Amino acid sequence: MTTPSQNISGLASGLDTNSIVTNLMAIERQPQVRVNQRKAVEQAREQVLTKVRDSLRALQSALGGLRDVSTWGDHQAVESSDPTRVVAVRTAGAAAGGYDLQVANLARAQQLTQGTTLAAASADDTLHLSVGGGTAVDVSIAAGDSLQTIADKLNGANGVPVYASVAGGKLVLSSKSTGAANTISLTSDGTLAGDLGLTETIQPLDAHYTVNSGAQQSSATNVVTDAIVGVTLTLKGTTSSPVSVVVGAPGPDTDTVTAKVQAFVDAYNATVDLIHSKVDEAKVANPQTDADRAKGALEADPTLIRVLDALRDAVGQAFDGRPAAMQTLAQAGLSTGDAVGTGALNQDALAGKLSLGSSKLTDALAADFGGVKALFTNPTGAYGSEGLAQRIADVLTPFTQTGGVMDARIQTSDAAISDYGRQSSDWDVRLTLKQQQLRSQFTAMESALSQAQSQGQWLSSQIAHL
Repeated sequence: MTTPSQNISGLASGLDTNSIVTNLMAIERQPQVRVNQRKAVEQAREQVLTKVRDSLRALQSALGGLRDVSTWGDHQAVESSDPTRVVAVRTAGAAAGGYDLQVANLARAQQLTQGTTLAAASADDTLHLSVGGGTAVDVSIAAGDSLQTIADKLNGANGVPVYASVAGGKLVLSSKSTGAANTISLTSDGTLAGDLGLTETIQPLDAHYTVNSGAQQSSATNVVTDAIVGVTLTLKGTTSSPVSVVVGAPGPDTDTVTAKVQAFVDAYNATVDLIHSKVDEAKVANPQTDADRAKGALEADPTLIRVLDALRDAVGQAFDGRPAAMQTLAQAGLSTGDAVGTGALNQDALAGKLSLGSSKLTDALAADFGGVKALFTNPTGAYGSEGLAQRIADVLTPFTQTGGVMDARIQTSDAAISDYGRQSSDWDVRLTLKQQQLRSQFTAMESALSQAQSQGQWLSSQIAHL
């Protein structure tokens, strides 16, 4: 707020009118101070609500790992006795057992090298380049283009099937595709192809290998997918003795399941921690700062308590239609632990946080894989029988969806913050006018006193001269 230019402070009265105005304005400003305090509290509330919404959404994302089909797919260990020569990776269900591979030679690509001393194109021309009888790529060459310029134009063409380079003053073309059939074809509209005189310097070859001493097989690439169905082999070297590839028996991928369940537990506990910290946070008596006033802004908030209760019910209730030995999450190693016992109270258990017994989960997967899977994901459409992932999704969706409960709460806070901002701005105007009024009143008072004092002095002077 600006101070009026007309400001006479105690010239006649001797009063510190500036201090008087400042103190009076401090009193007048109290309603605005309270508005700004309410605004700060609402901003803190909005920030917490946003954090809670984001945490709920993170928990919802973690459910995707439990619903993912690949999480519950079977697992087969595939090992190569010499991965420096043969790498084996399972890509689908494979017949368990051992396989012996012999690699006679690897596949390789063709290379052509210029056989003349040509240093530049003698005339405008168009090269037509293909590999293995595929669609030709046309590249325009200008008269005077050097070998390096020709190589750059070839490499820059869309879909070109070779790499072009210049080595030892010669143009070299190397096919991008291995295999005996993938030979390079280079022709031109003019004489450039003939002028280059390309000759084969590396012969293209197929890879040749045998499986379990069977007939020799060939592959245009060093990545073989049909030698062992369900296993992709990458040939990296020839073999002097057989390389053994062992495919294990199929079974549940306990490591993946455990990791996905643990990711859910971490997200769940983080959400429970955050919500508890806010609904249990008490208000500060006689707060002196905005930080103190913000504490307890969501104490015992019914919306957040409703979320906590729903989450606890989802993980704690038994699952309908499951056998007695596998109808609760605790039977698969996921529980809140023991709240009481011979020692101190388990605060995490009291708060409803989850813990995962990995060994118990592993044992349960081995004993009843399908039963465990049904506990965590089972889209029946009925809350009582569906899996945990679907249950919690049912709980979270009304709160996390766009325009849902949390968005509505945040928008309400945002509207309140805007309203408090408008109120504060209105007070700025009123307070500015009030300060101007006080300044004017005190200035008028000082002027009147000054005039009265002047008249008194004149009258005293006149009386003294009688």
